Amino acid sequence: MGTIYLIINKQNGHKFVGSTLLPMNKVWQHHMECAKRMHREPLHCAMRKYGNHLFSIKQIDECNQNELDDKQSYWIGRYNPEYNDSNTIVEEVKEEVTIKKEKKLVGFQDPKNRGTGVPCRIQVFGINIETGEERTWESARSAAEEVAGNPNYGHNILNAADKGWKAYGYRWKRIGGKTNKRKIYGIHKRTWERSPVYNSIREVIRINGGHTTGLSKSLKNPHKYTWRGYYWFYEN
Repeated sequence: MGTIYLIINKQNGHKFVGSTLLPMNKVWQHHMECAKRMHREPLHCAMRKYGNHLFSIKQIDECNQNELDDKQSYWIGRYNPEYNDSNTIVEEVKEEVTIKKEKKLVGFQDPKNRGTGVPCRIQVFGINIETGEERTWESARSAAEEVAGNPNYGHNILNAADKGWKAYGYRWKRIGGKTNKRKIYGIHKRTWERSPVYNSIREVIRINGGHTTGLSKSLKNPHKYTWRGYYWFYEN
């Protein structure tokens, strides 16, 4: 049996009528792949412009294989679908991309990872890398004043504790206080469906299983790597 299907752009209501002998999920995968491969048909141009998630597909009729052409013509006449018309022009947004090579700043070379001078009253624990001596300070500020000579470097110590860096000859760990948790969410690589928002990486791992390595890699490289079939992003 053959199938007549309808694809609708939920943004503007424009339509496409197609016919196939394949299951609906295979048809939809085919159209997404055509859009990805820069096919110039009006439907695929529109999918690139608006995003696959703004299109829906449904079966509207079925018939014998030898009736497919006639059935498709009937439904095209009924819906007058814009994307079946080869004269339909979909203007895609073209972005000019400028590639600028910059020296990668590591650790506290990057201003984003430096202290702000705001007093830090979170208790910290440090292990001296050379001697193995263990110390506890009542605040990151007091620790910074003793080991770095400047109390305003307390945030550097907290960043080192959160990210596993060495700082001022010590390895650091927070004792109590809030950590810098950031909410995250995923976008499915094929359907563009958005996942729920999670409060932290740890919550995602607890609910979905797996290890943090792949998830962290996806977060650090947006749109490049997936984990569990999703691209992952920090919530603004």
